[in-house]
Amino acid sequence: MVASLFLGLLLGGAGLGLLWFTDITASWGIEGIGLVVVLITLGVFFIVPAKIYIIIRFTQRRHN
Repeated sequence: MVASLFLGLLLGGAGLGLLWFTDITASWGIEGIGLVVVLITLGVFFIVPAKIYIIIRFTQRRHN
């Protein structure tokens, strides 16, 4: 799960980096926008389940 969390952060960071520090959305047009959206979306899909898993594990430790 930790690998999933780091992969999500990496993908999301790559998408945000492309959005903020390059002109890929202007030069590539809709393909550039699609690339940025796909990277950020994949990052979120990897981050959210990992966070839920970590929260469940922490709450189980407290009850035991």
